[in-house]
Amino acid sequence: MSNLKRTVLLTTLTLTAAILCAAQERKPEIAVEYHRFDDVTVVRLRPMIITKLPTDELTLGASFENRGNLVRPSDEASIHFVSISKEWRYATDRSLILLIDGERLPMSTNDYLRLVDQGSAFESMSVELSHKTLARIANAKKVEGRLGQREFELSKGVLEGLKELARRMKQPQ
Repeated sequence: MSNLKRTVLLTTLTLTAAILCAAQERKPEIAVEYHRFDDVTVVRLRPMIITKLPTDELTLGASFENRGNLVRPSDEASIHFVSISKEWRYATDRSLILLIDGERLPMSTNDYLRLVDQGSAFESMSVELSHKTLARIANAKKVEGRLGQREFELSKGVLEGLKELARRMKQPQ
């Protein structure tokens, strides 16, 4: 895993901890950040809660990056999942299956990171995917998924955020 990807995942973990108090159905936010030491611009959908139970929650964020200090079209993106709970949920099973309008799409998670802070277990996983796949997910009427043993359905707000990120991948501002 590259240093930048590790930094993005750790930043996602930190931001996810910060949004614990946020409402589940907030508007999607896209951030553009230039990392001058790596000379990379990252465009990302800030993490959004996709499941929240009294014992744990799961968030989803997404990003793509370009070399240099500007946003250019990109063909590859990452979806990032972060779990916050009292115990490890994904240490042994990080399989991901999406149902996109009922059609099964198995995917492989990678870049697994975990840490414990103040009694909470933070786990981060990401999935690399093409613009075509991201757009397919974002434009679906219904997206259900299972990560490990946790099932979820992506809300309209999450799908709107993914759609905006996919749009920016092809039409940078």
